[in-house]
Amino acid sequence: MNIILIHGFGEDHFVWKEFMSLLPKKHTYYTPDYATFTDVETIDDYVKWLKEFLRERDVERCVLIGHSMGGYIALAFAEKYQEMVLGLGLFHSSAYADNTERKAGRLKTIDFIQKHGSEEFIKDFYPKMFADDFKKKNKELIERHIERYRVLSKRSLKNAQLAMRNRKDTTQVLKQANYPVMIIAGEEDKFVAVEAAREQIKLLKKGYTDVLSGVAHAGMFERPNECARMVETFIAACSHVVV
Repeated sequence: MNIILIHGFGEDHFVWKEFMSLLPKKHTYYTPDYATFTDVETIDDYVKWLKEFLRERDVERCVLIGHSMGGYIALAFAEKYQEMVLGLGLFHSSAYADNTERKAGRLKTIDFIQKHGSEEFIKDFYPKMFADDFKKKNKELIERHIERYRVLSKRSLKNAQLAMRNRKDTTQVLKQANYPVMIIAGEEDKFVAVEAAREQIKLLKKGYTDVLSGVAHAGMFERPNECARMVETFIAACSHVVV
């Protein structure tokens, strides 16, 4: 099967590198990268890009797995191209649209990026992905990733924030999905409330889900082996989807 791993905001395809080594080798994995895009402003724009990415590689059916913003893209893609989707996986993501408070926060983030630049933003933002205990034990890893992502352009970061701010609710995708859906959530997630994750888990017909204690927004780093086992079970279920 073709497995598409879509990274989140403020990171790139590199987030999947070590995690992929834990996944079954018999599948084909793709890690499309939109981190440097400066000419996209809506989630639909990212969906168009992903569709073209898959077309160029002759991928007609696939399992989509998205982290955070990558999950928003995967959900919107699944809504538009349901016939291509064998399964949908969400790492610390949500089908809910931003509420009024979150939308205001996005504008503040855009303003911060414009005034202070990418480096200052990433230094502040990136550590928030992790639970406190993980941060204490993995300072070098986090610093290494900050060094990698601090060079992302202001425009790409601002446009991504705008796209997330204006995205629509996609809970119908979860409700209507007849294929397996995986939701991995963290109890200490500062970006996707665990209560919201639990609400969405209840919507699933064929759910493969876990709410991880002591984990924030990056289960693929914080609990890689446990998450890999979840993904392996989920992918196995997707292989039985009637096409």
